[in-house]
Formats: sequence, structure tokens, C-alpha cells
Amino acid sequence: MSEQTSIIKENAEFLYTRLLKTIEGLSTAEAKWKPTLESNNIQWQLIHLSSITNLSLPRLIKADHNWTPKGWPSNYKETKHELHKIINDIENGKKLVLKELGELGDPRLNEDTKYWGGSRKFKEGLFAYLAEIAHHKGQIAYIRGTYARKQGKKWKYP
Repeated sequence: MSEQTSIIKENAEFLYTRLLKTIEGLSTAEAKWKPTLESNNIQWQLIHLSSITNLSLPRLIKADHNWTPKGWPSNYKETKHELHKIINDIENGKKLVLKELGELGDPRLNEDTKYWGGSRKFKEGLFAYLAEIAHHKGQIAYIRGTYARKQGKKWKYP
């Protein structure tokens, strides 16, 4: 593994670790709570992150826009999942993503890829998806903190 791909993989490991620490001890009630009627709740955030982890990132890395993990339902986002299943799906997808990232070489990072309606460098796609993990982790932390304050409690950001 090259230095550049090693850094990208290390960043992905860091982001997944922070995400999983942010959702430690998450209750179902907390996961379903919304700060406003128009807001997404934590469960929605986690389903979105599971889809990125299990579909979007592997499809980008494998250069196969139709790849799907074995047994993955086509209606994953619309299906009601138990919280522990969504978290388990993220953890399983994380293992695949980290394995695949560990096998990348520098030349691949600079290849052009057709994604998001145009042609971009492969590494830009990686950066965008990894940024999604960081972005939604931050939203989850905000919701958890707000939920705790509304309950008259404190939530300690990990």
C-alpha cells in the first residue's frame, strides 16, 4: 500500500471509529427523536451512512456501479430496521471498505471515473464519501446533545 492510500485508509478508520463512538449507548427513542418535524432523525442518518458504507463506497472502489453485497435488499432505505441491525450493517460494511482501501494503489487514485453525472478523479469520490461520514457524525452528535438537554440531562461527546 502506498503512503497516499495508507493515509486515506487511516482517515477512514478514524472516521468510522468516531462515528461508532458517537452512537455508543444510543437508545431507540433517541434514534427516532427529531429536533423539528422537518429534521432527519439519527436513525435516518444511520441508514444513509449504512447505504454509503455498503453500496456507494464499495461501488466506487470496485468501479462497478451495480455491485451489491450478497443479501442486500433493494429497498434498504425504505425498510424499517432495528437500530442494532443498522449499526451492525455499518460495522460489516466498514470491514469491506477498509479491506478494499488497503488494496488501492496510487495510480488508481488519479484515474478519471464517471460518477455523479460527470467525470472526476477517483480520489475525489473517496474524499466526498468520507466527508459524508464526518458530516453525518456531526449531525448525530448535535441531535444527541439536543435530545439530552431536552431531557434535562447531559450527553458527553466522546
